[in-house]
Amino acid sequence: MTCMANQLQRIFVGRQREMAELRSALDDAMSGSGRLVMLAGEPGIGKTRIAQELADQARTLGAQVLWGWCYEREGAPPYWPWVQPIRSYVLETGPEQLRSEMGPGAAEIAELIPEIREKLPDLDQPPVLEAQETRFRLFDSISTFLKNLARSKPLVIVLDDLHWADTPSLLLLEFLARQLADSKLLVIGAYRDIEVSRQHPLSESLAQLSRSTAFQRLTLDGLETNDVGEFIRAAGGGEASLELIDAIYDHTEGNPLFMSEVIRLLGDQKEWARSAGAG
Repeated sequence: MTCMANQLQRIFVGRQREMAELRSALDDAMSGSGRLVMLAGEPGIGKTRIAQELADQARTLGAQVLWGWCYEREGAPPYWPWVQPIRSYVLETGPEQLRSEMGPGAAEIAELIPEIREKLPDLDQPPVLEAQETRFRLFDSISTFLKNLARSKPLVIVLDDLHWADTPSLLLLEFLARQLADSKLLVIGAYRDIEVSRQHPLSESLAQLSRSTAFQRLTLDGLETNDVGEFIRAAGGGEASLELIDAIYDHTEGNPLFMSEVIRLLGDQKEWARSAGAG
């Protein structure tokens, strides 16, 4: 069953329209017109999976991809979705290259990511400033670093589960969005729209982001009926009957996660194939 679950998680069908829009955004970014695309949809609709598919294409085209995600429960430090991708890059990069890409903002970023000082131990301490000015310098330093990083190699940053993001992380996203136009940087954000009320911090950020020409929101709906049949074939079920396809679609509304659960309930792949009417 574990093997089957892993296979179901890897399935990617349909989404031609959405992938075309994401690929257009990627092409824009790689040509020097940075973009921000927010993927919205209900739980299990495939936001992370479509971001993975785009990330694979970006790597094939020579871009670097960094991932960050938000933590649902209490205890995560501020800026957690940003700390993860930047820290993963820092740990894999040599000191001289890191110093060149971060420039004079390295000291500010090191306040957020201590591993930087392990690579650059001679950094000065940043000046003590008012809270708002300190935050501005941090935002400017991170934005400059990411744009510098994207100059040598186009950069894709994926920020998942932004409905759980802390307010400082969202403010940093707003700041960066204003500076994307002349960069080779693509930021992909994903969030559950059913969890974002008018009072939710992300709602205000989306309103601010929508003013940017670099911004695009892409809402994912359930897969189409013909995609359900393709999903069944990819899961090892062969050619399913139209009645079974319609029944699964009516039960799941094309939600890939829900379809996966239905398939798991049918047992192993041989039992599934018989239930699907495969010859």
